[in-house]
Amino acid sequence: GASSARATMTSHRMTRSVAANATSKPTQTEVPDVTYNFVAQNVDTFRALPLYMGALGIIGVIANRIVSGAAPVVDASSGASRVDVLIIFLSAVLLLTGLQWLSLKPRDMPQEDMLGVEIEPWFDPGVKLPAGVAEELRWAWEALRGATRVRSLVLLYDGRNIFHAGVIAPGVRPGGAAGGQICSDAIATGRGNYLANLVLYPGRKEFMGYLPEGTQGVVVQPVGKSGVLIAASDTVRGISRLDQAWISTIADKLEVSIDGFKVSKGVGFGAAKEKK
Repeated sequence: GASSARATMTSHRMTRSVAANATSKPTQTEVPDVTYNFVAQNVDTFRALPLYMGALGIIGVIANRIVSGAAPVVDASSGASRVDVLIIFLSAVLLLTGLQWLSLKPRDMPQEDMLGVEIEPWFDPGVKLPAGVAEELRWAWEALRGATRVRSLVLLYDGRNIFHAGVIAPGVRPGGAAGGQICSDAIATGRGNYLANLVLYPGRKEFMGYLPEGTQGVVVQPVGKSGVLIAASDTVRGISRLDQAWISTIADKLEVSIDGFKVSKGVGFGAAKEKK
């Protein structure tokens, strides 16, 4: 219907806006897309290349001796025999290398259950966002949830939790998230931070007040000088470099859309820092 058409047009406009913003503002780091890397797409073939080349070398030596009519026994006084021995030795090294490479397989990290309650996109009713920002946040959440391992998305602005979607800790009401030291550092430096294995970081307590048990990784991405976007994953190292670049681009687009916006009664990020 008409509403569906408008939603589709809005999504296309947002996609074009994010792409335009990505070209106008350089990203923090070069992030290659693994899915478009020819070697990554054919990793098993490249792992087996030494095996193929080693076998080809040995077969070539045998075929050469048969065709040339040389004696099957290696003669140390013959230059050709010494070359054949060298080729066989190098081929054996390639065979062993290929077998070793094929035995080394990256371990797939399993998805873990995030023990919380899944909520629909929530917006702080006391904050009137600029036109279009709510639509952008909904689109960002749906896109990240559908294409990545992100299972919870939180936006803090001026220290106030104004958006939360996905899984939330049980017994916690939306709007209770607060930024701590990691969020403050991200805003101060203007650089995102990826905690790929959250359980290894002492600073994880900063997020456990609103993210559920079972959260495996967290991306903290600054939104200008006043906000931070927090994306939580259910898989250790489940957010690729491409996903991180995408989250960074979304944060850049939100920065442009919310530019100049002030949140009343925001506690600020300094209030959540641990006292020393």
